[in-house]
This record gives sequence, structure tokens and C-alpha cells, in this order.
Amino acid sequence: MFGNKVVAQVACDVFQLLISHWEHLQRLDPTLPKKIIEIFVATIAFLLPSAEHSTVEADKKLIVSLLLCLLDWCMAVPLSLLLEPITKSSSEPHSPSKAPLLDYIYRVLHCCVSGSNLHTQQSHYLLSLSDLSSDYDLMLGQVKSFEPPPSQMTPADFGNLLTVAEEKRRRNIELIPLSARMVMTHLVNHLGHHPLSGGPALLHSLVSENHDNPYVESSELSCEVFKSPNLQLFVFNDSTLVSYLQIPAETPTAGQPPHPSSQVRVIVRDISGKYSWDGTILYCTTQEDSVEAGVFHPVDPPPSKTCNTHSRHQPTSLKGQYKTHCSVSDSLSNFCEEDEVDVLDKLLEELSHSSPECLPQPRLRLNQPAPSPHGMNLEQENAILEAILRQTQQEEEQVRKWDADVSFRAACQRVPSHQEPKAPFYFCRLLLNDLGMNSWDRRKSFHLLKKNSKLLRELKNLDSRQCRETHKIAVFYIGEGQEDKCSILSNSAGSQAYEDFVSGLGWEVDLATHCGFMGGLQRNGSTGLTAPYYATSTVEVIFHVSTRMPSDSDDSLTKKLRHLGNDEVHIVWSEHTRDYRRGIIPTDFGDVLIIIYPMKNHMYFIQIMKKPQVPFFGPLFNGAIVTGTLLPSLVRATCINASRAIKSRLTLYQS
Repeated sequence: MFGNKVVAQVACDVFQLLISHWEHLQRLDPTLPKKIIEIFVATIAFLLPSAEHSTVEADKKLIVSLLLCLLDWCMAVPLSLLLEPITKSSSEPHSPSKAPLLDYIYRVLHCCVSGSNLHTQQSHYLLSLSDLSSDYDLMLGQVKSFEPPPSQMTPADFGNLLTVAEEKRRRNIELIPLSARMVMTHLVNHLGHHPLSGGPALLHSLVSENHDNPYVESSELSCEVFKSPNLQLFVFNDSTLVSYLQIPAETPTAGQPPHPSSQVRVIVRDISGKYSWDGTILYCTTQEDSVEAGVFHPVDPPPSKTCNTHSRHQPTSLKGQYKTHCSVSDSLSNFCEEDEVDVLDKLLEELSHSSPECLPQPRLRLNQPAPSPHGMNLEQENAILEAILRQTQQEEEQVRKWDADVSFRAACQRVPSHQEPKAPFYFCRLLLNDLGMNSWDRRKSFHLLKKNSKLLRELKNLDSRQCRETHKIAVFYIGEGQEDKCSILSNSAGSQAYEDFVSGLGWEVDLATHCGFMGGLQRNGSTGLTAPYYATSTVEVIFHVSTRMPSDSDDSLTKKLRHLGNDEVHIVWSEHTRDYRRGIIPTDFGDVLIIIYPMKNHMYFIQIMKKPQVPFFGPLFNGAIVTGTLLPSLVRATCINASRAIKSRLTLYQS
């Protein structure tokens, strides 16, 4: 099937066309979509050793086409299908563990990045053609040509200033690894969750460093953005550009936990696009969750019947003692509740009744005053009592003075007040530290960039590039008897078959709010209100439909011709009895014309006109006859491939 390079490219186009009909293929054979992906994996692994060392650019482009087609199939089929084990030949003696198909896809992509030497070292991990020989009739013997010795020149050997030929050679060397890296990154970021809630028109973030920046008033990236102290830019692993921006946090609503007044915005740019994340510190969850978790729990009081509990486990001789102590403690607790009661006097009286063995003299309670010492008369006793009372009064007076003096009071321990960080980059630095980016181990792969005009220029240039392949296609409607551009451009509607065909090319988008590829169309309504738009995770197509654009004035007709005539691929729906002539719509562009002639029984004749220098493309060809059901998808796929073929002729063009 891949025995000839041209046939192989046509096969890629056919397989790419079948992506939109994979569900119909699955109804015919539930395992057919999975087998097609297995064929791609095995073919890439087979052709890689010869293609990466080949000096023929077409050999490398064939691998790139296979990689991109493999990506489109992986994104189209359900993720559960990619997680199924591969189909191994029954004659395979040493069958490895049942690894999922996705694992083999990543392995062959890794081999494309690292080189075929990794393929030979890990051949038992990869899916080979011999594994599939019992299920498919693959004739690949003629494709694998001789393997010339690898080139000793690396991209680092080229000088800073390269000629066009040298630059082509450098890009030719990096073509397969770069494409494989892109496919890998795309699968990691988008497999299983495309499109997201933003719709298929959004694949990457539209947020930039000037948005929500309190230090910047400009509506676009400018030198003012780089002067803001809350922004720093880093490069990670020489492949990812990371911006850390500290911005004001949103005001929390009722019931939300407290959080700082600032949050961190991380903007990541890599080979697959631009992504933005907002993050903030979470101190805790809600107040109720914190109390339940024990953060604010008081210390539990001791059980009220501790003594009785202990007494059950003590010897009998100690029971009375424990009961006595418990009764005394209970009495004390009752006494403490009364005001102005001599607790010591009550305690001694209670001990005298409950424990008479503690009395020093029989019948003399412990709270009764002891007799005067021998040799002391009443006057001496009164003098001592007066001295004690005087000392007590003096002490109480001194205590009152100290209570009135603030310097003698102990300071009350208070909760430290909240200190909001004043540094405009504090939380960004904290996040960088938490991620380990400030460690010594990361210094070789994580670098701070200088915020100068050169970086700003490159950043704006990078953001201006689409992260998906974009195409704009012109669509004309020619009614019966119309042979001049004014009558053709004045059409505001077409036949029902034409309208059904246009609706099958893509879905209608509102140009005023559309956030995807516009193809030069305006949001103010001067180029129409809606337009057909089609997008996958790798391609965006906008159709400039002549009947959708206003034609109520000469200025409108001129603007319509400018938009339609500048497109390089034209779709012409002709209901005229004569064949369409290229010169009817005068333009220097329109390198490819795909003309559709309605026939009977909902069949359509296809005529393709292209300039001689345009390379071959498919899947439609000149003279093809197509049913109305397949017409929109076939024409759209042919237009995309035609646009790719035209762009491939540009000097130093790289998809």
C-alpha cells in the first residue's frame, strides 16, 4: 500500500478523510479504527530508520504526514479505544505484556524524537510490521531503501547567519523530531478533553501579561508591561516560556474561606500553545470544617466519676480511702460555690468527722483553736494577733497599690495581627519556591529572562502565531446564465442544494463574538454577520462565502471581491450550463479552483483547475463524481490539502 511515495501520500489523504467517518467504519468492523492506528504506528516505526538519514526531503515529509495523520486519528477516536491492548499476531512466540495502544504510540513518537538508534535498542517494546502480518497485507519491501551513513553535522554546527540552502538543510534535519515533539505535546494536553467548555474555536488561552495587571493601563503588550514589578518571565528546559504575574484576588463571596488579597497568574507558552492558570493560597476550608477537624476544640474536661471508676479496679482495703477523698472533693466543690465561706475551716471540720484517727487530741476538732502555749498570757497573745492583723493590712494595702500601678501588671497575650505582604512579587516567589524552581538543582534548566525590547518583540510575534493550522477558503455561487463578476458577486442566496452544501462545510459562527480564526473577516458586519467555520484540535478553516457578505453597494462588492479574490483556494458552485472559466473572477490568487456541477440523482461532477506549479493533492481529483452526502466533507478535505500544497511552495515555509 505504501510502496510508492506518491501513493503513500494519497493513502495518508484518504486515511485523513476517513477520520470524520470513523464511526461508520466502526459499525462495519468494531476493530477497524484501532487497526488503522496500529498500521500507522507500525509503518512509522518501519520507515523511521531510513527516513531520518535520507537527504530527500520528501522522505521526511512522508513521515511528518504519517505523524500528523496519526495525531488526527488519536484525537478523533474515543480514549477508551486507545487504552485497549494492541492486536498481536497469533504466531508471535514472545508476546509482551498487554500494554495499551497509547503506550506504543508514545514509544514510537519518542523514537522519532530521539532517533532510530533508540528504536533498535527497544525493538521489543515497539509494534512492528511482523506483528500485524497475519491481519493485514502490507507491501512495504519497496519503501525501505538503503540507509546512508548518518550525517555528522548537527544544528549547532551551523553559523548564526545561514543561507537559504543551509537553513533548509537545518530544518530538514529537525523536521521529524520537531513534528514528533509537537504530536506528543498535543496528545498530552488535549487527548480526551477537546473541545473544552470554550468550544472548538478556543484551543489556547487568550490571556496576556497586561490583563488584570494593576500596574498597566495598556490594552496590549507594551514596554509598560515589562516595567511592572509584579511580573517576571522565565524559560524552562529551553522549550517553555513561563510568566509569573501577581494580580489582585477576587473578592470572596459569603461562605468562602479567607484568602490573601493577591493571587498568582502563570502563563505558559510552549510548542503546543499558550495556557494560563490562576492560583491562590488556601489557608483552610470553611469554618465548620475546621471546627469539626478539631482546630478550635477546647480541652475535654475530666470525667466526673473518675474516683468511682478507679475504685472498681483497686483492692478492697483502699475503697474507703478513695470514697473519702471523693466525698471531700465533692464537699469542697459545693463549698466553692458559696460566697465568703472559710473553705479551710470547713475542710478541717469535715475531716474531723470523717477521719477521727487524724485528730491529734480526742474530741478536739481540727478546726477548733489550739490552746495557748505554756508561759504565754492573754496580753502577749493579743499583741501577737494585733501584729499579725497589722501585717495583713499592710500587705493588702501594698497589693492594692500594685494593682493600681500598670507597670506591675502582666501583659495580656494577644493574637498577632495580620500582616499583608507588601512586596508585589511575594506570592509568585512563594509559589516558585514551593514548586522547587528556586533550588540549586533547577538552576541549569530554569532561567530568568531580561525584560527588554527584544523579548517584548519576540513575545508579541509568538502570540501572533496561531497554534493550529489555519486556512481560508472562498466559496462562490453561480446561477444559471451568470457569466460576469458583478452578477456573481451580487448573489445574496443560492439554491437549496447549494445552501445544504455550505452548511455541511462547517458550522455557522457569529463574527461579532467569534474568538477563533477569522481569516480577515471583520466583526463590525461589513463582511457579513456569520460565516461557516470548521475546527479540530489541529486545523481551523474559515469559509468566505460570497452569499453571506453584503452586496448592496459598489463599495460592498469591492470589499467582497478583495476578500474572496485574495484566497488561494476557491470553491465554485456552478449551476450554469457552460463550464466555468478562470478569468470570470479576476484575481492574481486562486491557485486552485474546485468547481462543482450539480447532476441528476443528487450526484455532483468535480472539476479541479490548478496552476502548474502547485503540487499534487487529494483526495478529490479532476473528473470525480461524488454523492451529495459525501460532497461537503470531501470538498473540505481537498481544500485543506490544496491549501497545504500551495503553502509548501513558500520559501522556508514550515507548518
